[in-house]
Amino acid sequence: MKHNLLGIAATLGAGAAMITSDALARVALHHLPLGEVIAGRGVVACLILGAAAAISRQLSWHPRLLSLPAVLRIFADISSGLFFIAAISRMPIGNATAILQIIPLVTTLFAATFFGEAVGWRRWMAGAVGLAGVLLILKPGTDGFTIWSLLAVAAMLCMATRDLATSRIEKSVPTLLIGTATAFMAGVVGLGLAAGTGGIMQPSMHDAGFLLGSGVALSAGFICLVVAARNAEFSAVAPFRYFTLLWAIIIGYFAWGQVPDFYAWIGIAIVISAGLYAFARERKLRRLARGKVTA
Repeated sequence: MKHNLLGIAATLGAGAAMITSDALARVALHHLPLGEVIAGRGVVACLILGAAAAISRQLSWHPRLLSLPAVLRIFADISSGLFFIAAISRMPIGNATAILQIIPLVTTLFAATFFGEAVGWRRWMAGAVGLAGVLLILKPGTDGFTIWSLLAVAAMLCMATRDLATSRIEKSVPTLLIGTATAFMAGVVGLGLAAGTGGIMQPSMHDAGFLLGSGVALSAGFICLVVAARNAEFSAVAPFRYFTLLWAIIIGYFAWGQVPDFYAWIGIAIVISAGLYAFARERKLRRLARGKVTA
């Protein structure tokens, strides 16, 4: 039996926790190198998720953890974190998060392109409209378009790749085991990046606190996503993922005084509208496939 209200609450919690994690990492980035920030929150998340996996008896080794989809998922997730935190260090967190809202559309188009999944012209059109919204947020050709804007796009593409790879991982691989492995590898990659770009710095108690909070929030967000996936229908919780953008705009305003400009607001509205349309269309197609709705 699905508990959609629990899933919706977990989805809202996941969005708030993930954005909080990124915001705390951004603060720590003022005094620490990017690699060390990624490593710090990765180690904290690894310890928390590892403990959760051990408690739920999901921490034992699984051979399919080395399968191509699992490995691709882990490194796409790590790459997305690197790109996104680097992006929000120099651009408004609300704008960067708005770009991420096109991920479901991009994932659908990737599935059609690389796996031959059937995607009708309406969802292709929704993807094109969503892309137009992203361009309004990025504003290429203006002073607001920088290399950091491209990093936000790179983060979005990595997240879409992560989601697509996740759908190809065998169901027998425990979710918390994947999360623990991802956090562990994030720590390893982060330390390697820090060592190769100037060395590892001794964080102050202040910065260590931000890294600790970022890792805790990241773990909480991941666990909330697991709860949502296990307890609710995807079509019921999917629209509530857009509340992540609301959290990002609120945090950006109160922490750094960031407010999206007029064109960014229009782009955000277009991206969300295109995504909601695509969700509604997919839900209808699923009902048609089950014979609940007549064509």
